[in-house]
Amino acid sequence: MCGVFGYLSYGETLSSDLMNDLYARCAKTCIARGANAGGISYVRDGGIVIRKKPGSLVNAELSAPGDVKSLMAHCRLSLQGDQDFNDNNHPFYGVTRDSTSYALAHNGVLSGLRDMRARYSIPDSPIETDSYGAVQLLNRSESLDLESLRSVCEDLSGSFLFTILDERNNLYLCRGDVPVFLIHFSELELYLYVSTRDLFEQAIRGTILDDLYVTSNIEIGMSPASLVPVGKGEIVKISSEGNVERCCFNFNEEGAIKHNWYMHQIVGNHELEMQIKNLNNY
Repeated sequence: MCGVFGYLSYGETLSSDLMNDLYARCAKTCIARGANAGGISYVRDGGIVIRKKPGSLVNAELSAPGDVKSLMAHCRLSLQGDQDFNDNNHPFYGVTRDSTSYALAHNGVLSGLRDMRARYSIPDSPIETDSYGAVQLLNRSESLDLESLRSVCEDLSGSFLFTILDERNNLYLCRGDVPVFLIHFSELELYLYVSTRDLFEQAIRGTILDDLYVTSNIEIGMSPASLVPVGKGEIVKISSEGNVERCCFNFNEEGAIKHNWYMHQIVGNHELEMQIKNLNNY
């Protein structure tokens, strides 16, 4: 399916050149999971910035400022909604009832959106992408926090990984059954995530991050690099100060899409295409 990556830097140890190189490496690697559209989000002057275009993230003439503290990126494989209508592409902009603005990107497939919208009297949207249903649901929340995200995740059916960045540089990873690989580089005061472990390792190869990664036992949490597990049915929040909080939600296994979400370059997958056609979304 789609590819996601991003980072949160909570210190002053990283140069703009390093961050620009890291962004370029991750973008080039993650287009293996989707090259129909690309988009990024970051915080600038206390506000959410979203930039997205049809075409692969590498070729879409998008770049990330090297001085931003956090970044969220999406490489889209279009299965629902025409990528040439840019509103269909990720990330999406949202605002909760307390006026907290955020960007949301999704990897996976959601189902039952027609029923969900009817249940909460949510109007239809010109945006054709199933992912936007999660934004509509979250916009109903009083605030953006672990509890509101737990409620949203439990109200949705299908398969998903949501990445959410708010205006305060807090990053959230909400995982249903779609993978994500998150590493904390404590010496660099940096969190970095990529869709899968193999793409993560490919993206950092030959960099200072790779030196720290290969000399660590990431599974047992030894410095200078450690795995931050994000289990099925789990939400991880990384604050702008680098603190981690988490909570669990009841993931609807029966509503999940039957697919190998670790696979790259999904081409000619007729079984998945038939599942999508049969979904009760709109």
